[in-house]
Amino acid sequence: MAKAKSDVILRDRLQFTLTSDADLSLVYGRIDLSDYVNVVERKGLLIKDVFIQPRDPNNGSGEVANTGIWSVLFSDAEDDAGKDTQTCWKFFVSSRAYESAADVGIASPDVLHIEEYVISRYRGSEPGALVEGFYRGNYPMRDYHPGGYPVVSDLLVGVAVDAADTDSEFDSATLEVDIMLIAEPTTITQKDMTQLLTQAQDL
Repeated sequence: MAKAKSDVILRDRLQFTLTSDADLSLVYGRIDLSDYVNVVERKGLLIKDVFIQPRDPNNGSGEVANTGIWSVLFSDAEDDAGKDTQTCWKFFVSSRAYESAADVGIASPDVLHIEEYVISRYRGSEPGALVEGFYRGNYPMRDYHPGGYPVVSDLLVGVAVDAADTDSEFDSATLEVDIMLIAEPTTITQKDMTQLLTQAQDL
């Protein structure tokens, strides 16, 4: 998993609670990198890879008492005939604080990793007629920052949810997302430092 002898593996966990309607405006958790970064000494971290694991250890779905596995497919399907519903989840890691998850995409500055989950349903008029689709968009930093991404500040983990009106499976549920980083301590050049200090002011 580590790519070099000098690599470090860092782990953190963010807990978040959904609203009574299973929605969630953007919230952040902070990954503390103060043991590895120091602006004065030009010490930074080259982030090489990011892994995200949403979890349901408190069994908010009522389906996973033994495993704590999270799945957007636990969403309810009890909607009216002829109605479309959609529930969306978004997780991302960034060194910049965005006001809305709607502003975060792979072209957004200082975004290292994005994962999106969508469950779409259409309830037909006939009994048992249900069309269901699932989509997972995974945009790992190894694909669009293949040489690594240098940071001199903490990182943020963002979570946001848009739940369908009929989707009550995760109402008021407290969930978690685990984060694992693979990184290498590095010395930051003056040019990099100017750019990264500007980045750090956005946290």
